[in-house]
Amino acid sequence: MTHETKTMEVPVAIADRVQALIDAYEAKEKFNAERKVVVNNLLSMDSLGCEMAVYSLPQGELLDTLRFVYELSGTNSKFVKNILTQSRENPKKVLSDSQRTSAKSLLFNLLNDPSVISAMKES
Repeated sequence: MTHETKTMEVPVAIADRVQALIDAYEAKEKFNAERKVVVNNLLSMDSLGCEMAVYSLPQGELLDTLRFVYELSGTNSKFVKNILTQSRENPKKVLSDSQRTSAKSLLFNLLNDPSVISAMKES
């Protein structure tokens, strides 16, 4: 059985938009794969080791991991949304000490949330 491929001409704007969607999907999958590795490593540690690892994360990795775990958990926290929105709008801005401490605490608490643990086991 042979398969025949047909091509058709599409406007450049549509082709560019489709390519942008494909690129965004691939970037999201790569991000999720990288975060899964980080979260699995954190979950494999004992409580103290996990807490120390979370508190030693650099800002970028902290925010990326928080974003991933926040989406996994399905919780709805205005504070987390604020921090993630601020970092998305201005990625070079350094978090204040209180924001950073709160983000670390929230990440550590979300890592211990049963919904996150079960979501990680399913994936």
